[in-house]
Amino acid sequence: MITLKNLEDRLWSGAVILQNVFSPSDCINCFFRILLIKRLSDLFEEEVYKPDKRFSIPVISQWNYLQQITGNIGKVLNEAGIAIETYNTKLKELQGIFISYDFENISSRVSLREQDKVLNEFIFYLSYIKLQNSYFVETDLLGRVCESLLEKFGDSLGKEYGAFHTPQKVAQLLVHLLELQPGMSMSICDPFCGLGGMLTESIKQIKHLGSKQNDLLLYGQDINQNTFSLAKINLLLHDIFDFDIRLGDTIREPQLVENSNLMLFDRVISNPPFSIRNWGDDLAKFDVYGRLRYGIPPKGSGDFAFIQHILATLKNTGKAGVIVPLGVLFRGGAESEIRTRIIESDLIEAVIGLAANLFYGTGIATAILIFNRDKQEDRKNKVLFINASNEYQKSRNQNYLREEDVTHIITAYQAFQDEEGYAKVVALEELAANEYILNINRYVLTPKDEKDKIDIEAEIIKLRELEAQRAEAEMSMNKYLRELGIELSD
Repeated sequence: MITLKNLEDRLWSGAVILQNVFSPSDCINCFFRILLIKRLSDLFEEEVYKPDKRFSIPVISQWNYLQQITGNIGKVLNEAGIAIETYNTKLKELQGIFISYDFENISSRVSLREQDKVLNEFIFYLSYIKLQNSYFVETDLLGRVCESLLEKFGDSLGKEYGAFHTPQKVAQLLVHLLELQPGMSMSICDPFCGLGGMLTESIKQIKHLGSKQNDLLLYGQDINQNTFSLAKINLLLHDIFDFDIRLGDTIREPQLVENSNLMLFDRVISNPPFSIRNWGDDLAKFDVYGRLRYGIPPKGSGDFAFIQHILATLKNTGKAGVIVPLGVLFRGGAESEIRTRIIESDLIEAVIGLAANLFYGTGIATAILIFNRDKQEDRKNKVLFINASNEYQKSRNQNYLREEDVTHIITAYQAFQDEEGYAKVVALEELAANEYILNINRYVLTPKDEKDKIDIEAEIIKLRELEAQRAEAEMSMNKYLRELGIELSD
């Protein structure tokens, strides 16, 4: 039987075979597609005599065929992947994963001969790892291993990875805050789903509550073809075969539509791109779905466009959890007007400040906004502020939420009451008096002890030292510029 640690170590060793040749980005794309072929082939072999097989795998896509190929392996893998999609046209979950990817041209920096050699080595290595459920000591073993592998890949991808992946503990926290209900059929959507981590966490939570996996209907959309494919792969490797993820620009071309109307969901959970420009403002005034009912965001920041799309897709009893940059809480202009209207509509239930440097590739602090269209009576016209910015585990390159940090936030949210230095319930009247600014530190002040008091004299000395260092560096730079013949104005 295969254990979690054993499978993780063996698969990561296999990934290293690819990492020795390909870039981190090329490696993650190639690794997970081949891993999926291996997994599907092994499952097909395991379920071959079952009358209710979930999918079909043609001979040219089966692992015992692929491991015998010694040349032109990129071409063979292309044919294998396309055949899987072709033989399973009714299974939308498998569509678009392989047909958009070219195993023959993984990297322009690596010769075809070298690519072939590495792919053969990787396939040979995977041949000794059984990926059938009957070999696993626990259910969803492969899914849990994939989560760990994605985190490891993230260390090498950095900012690029942060654009489409939410750290597992943050995703876990967000799912808990949305309070999925056991025993009920619920729909959950991530309209900017990236690698689908929020959706896999939702399934894990439903199972933890004792409900069946099919009690949760999963939906998602992503603008990037490759990320869209990887999200599907991620869910499939978690043994989830019932989901609906679409490809396209969520603002310009929302795909989750029925009868010309946006689909509505019980829960929406997302980590949209932070403050991106050209988010679709050119189409905003003509949005046929009427999503920007609280106002049109500025061209240079799409945060409130994403938030309003999410609000427009919530059922009357729905809740949403959204990760946002802190600027959403206080920026002025058009964003201030939008924020004011949303607050006045009593849609915000909680504002939760997180630590800085939790996300790959960015050191900024963030916040979670919890929206609720069906607040409990005692929570109406109130907003809970939680300051969790000082609760995290520091590491060399990145901060992490610990289990106790997640538990503290969830407990405070469920209690919905004041906790000195950590949580504060604020009435809408007070928010109005503060011009609807949601800065967490305005409402929750962390108490300072003696060691936290500022030594003003010492700080002034530090400032003067830094000013002197800056002046010295500037003089040195100007000297080099003059030596290069660049004239400087005094």
